Amino acid sequence: MEENKQRIEGVLVPVKTDLRRRHSWLAAVVLIALVLVIYWPVQHYGFINFDDQVYVADNFRIQHGITSKSLKDAFTSLNTGLWHPLTVLSFLFEYPLFGLNAGGYHWSNVIFHLLNSVMLFVLLRSMTGAVWRSAFVAALFAVHPMNVESVAWIAERKNVLSTFFWILTMLLYVAYVRNPGWKRYVWVCVSFVLGLLSKPMLVTLPFVLLLMDYWPLNRTFFNPAMEAQSPFAGWAGKRKTSFLIAEKIPLFALTIVSVAITLYCARRINSLVGLEEVSLSDRLGNAFYAYVSYMKKLFWPQDLAVFYPFVHQQTVQIVSAIAGILILTLFVCRYVRKIPYGAVGWFWYLGTLVPVIGIVQNGPYAMADRFVYVPFIGLFLAMAWAGHDMGTKNPFLKKYLAVAAVLVIAVFSVAARAQVKIWADTTTLFEDAVRKNPSNYMAYQVLALEFARQGKHDRALAYNDIAIRLDPRSSMAYNNKGLVLLAMGKKEEALKNFEKAIAVNKFFADAYHNLGQFYLDEKDWDKTIAYSFKAVAANPEYVKSYNNLGVAFLKKGEIAESIKYLKKALQIDPYYFPAQKNLQIALSEFNNEIH
Repeated sequence: MEENKQRIEGVLVPVKTDLRRRHSWLAAVVLIALVLVIYWPVQHYGFINFDDQVYVADNFRIQHGITSKSLKDAFTSLNTGLWHPLTVLSFLFEYPLFGLNAGGYHWSNVIFHLLNSVMLFVLLRSMTGAVWRSAFVAALFAVHPMNVESVAWIAERKNVLSTFFWILTMLLYVAYVRNPGWKRYVWVCVSFVLGLLSKPMLVTLPFVLLLMDYWPLNRTFFNPAMEAQSPFAGWAGKRKTSFLIAEKIPLFALTIVSVAITLYCARRINSLVGLEEVSLSDRLGNAFYAYVSYMKKLFWPQDLAVFYPFVHQQTVQIVSAIAGILILTLFVCRYVRKIPYGAVGWFWYLGTLVPVIGIVQNGPYAMADRFVYVPFIGLFLAMAWAGHDMGTKNPFLKKYLAVAAVLVIAVFSVAARAQVKIWADTTTLFEDAVRKNPSNYMAYQVLALEFARQGKHDRALAYNDIAIRLDPRSSMAYNNKGLVLLAMGKKEEALKNFEKAIAVNKFFADAYHNLGQFYLDEKDWDKTIAYSFKAVAANPEYVKSYNNLGVAFLKKGEIAESIKYLKKALQIDPYYFPAQKNLQIALSEFNNEIH
């Protein structure tokens, strides 16, 4: 035994343990270096005029500082479209530091991604004892081009922040498994809640913990062959499946609460896409196709874009996708005892994608790179352990697999760095999207808005027309075209496009508001009121329409009604200056009327 130890500072330390520690530190340093090299340019990038303005650039709730009201608004406001108060709080606390300097927020995202990469490595190493396999999984996560969207887009703070708590929850769960106790379990629940408050996609985490119970934690009776390979052997003992499920009941209860809140918020602001826009058959077809498409991009991350619009998939494509998924599922189930990591990785991937696979559609996109930020970890894990098993059985192959792993990391790093560059600004990002996919109607819509913002109305109109031609059912495209036409002074054409937007989507609050705003400018108070009421019915958080109601009622001499709706506007957004100003006028006239 003596030859297997060395003396360090007077203490005998196992050589193997010390070497593993050094390798672990080396892996962590390499991970940090990879993330910094790839994402270094983002510090010079600005805001993307798609969601970034909602979260930071035009968000007056965070720009008025940290107050009791702003803290409350983080938990009660739905101006971002979803309920993720911890993400909003992160921006609130950052604004005094960075103001409207986008580079600061970009750096925060990079730091969270860096932490996630290192923590993932620590998690896998602690569960499996495998340093280089764990490092390979973490490196793939750190450098994969599909993850660029989650890191380089400020609005996706919710993704990197929620994943931080996802991995932290797993680490705390490992600590609980090592030494069970209710206090440790409480910390698991607390971390899980913080993750849900960052982004509700974490609802699948209890399911993943059950997978971990099977492998690599080996808490079940199903796989005694793996007992000798588990660093957890004898720590907590085996448990029946019923116990493991019951153990997760508090976590599943939190999941149900989060799902209920998410659906309530989505319905409250009518952000859910109806079946009249995307049919159930299209959603199911897209879901199966998306599973396969994401896997293709895992191995060949080419033509990545900020949005992937819905495309009616051919029956052959859908059937092929279903067949492929079924075959892989049967395979991993057939060999689950022999390759438990294959089943865990595969079901990790399938399960964690369920909330965003499109069955419940929240948004007009079919796929998004950011959706696989967590799901890909399962596939990375399966690939790393499969490669190790192949190398173990064939020593000749082992060296080539090691070289291949390094090459994969290098190639993906170069590709990720190139992908980062397209996030430099709004125009670069969305022009890249239409260049890669000329049928991407959503990208044309955003470009139209951006060119309109720049005062390039002719170009904006041309892009809107392309978007409508590609998707005649796009209510947003008609609405945006109406705004451009208004700016060009073509009022009648603008009205027709607003009405077309409503005809496509009767719950489209923006179109109702724009009609109300048009008639307010035209001093038609009754029509202003009618359309503004429809806007707030579609979206009860629509501050601007409440303000327009206040103005219209004030002009009609109904001062009490005016005050009512102006106060409602300020209740939603206390910092909305037009409502503040109009309320002062209304209160002044009310006092004059009394006296």
